Amino acid sequence: MRLELFNQVANLIGLKKRSREAVWLIEIEGMTCSGAARQMDLSVSTVSRAHARYRRAVQAINVMAPHLPM
Repeated sequence: MRLELFNQVANLIGLKKRSREAVWLIEIEGMTCSGAARQMDLSVSTVSRAHARYRRAVQAINVMAPHLPM
């Protein structure tokens, strides 16, 4: 996934800076949720919720993509 696309989705759902960085660590760097939480000094719960919101947004975009004008 390109950084630009990642940031568009993160902006769309309003991820805060540290949560955004934690989700990046999970999605792009392949880190676990607990590892990303520890590195960003966030609770696992916060990171887990942010990641779930991000994944739901990506899924919704993928569902809608065939119906959007090119």
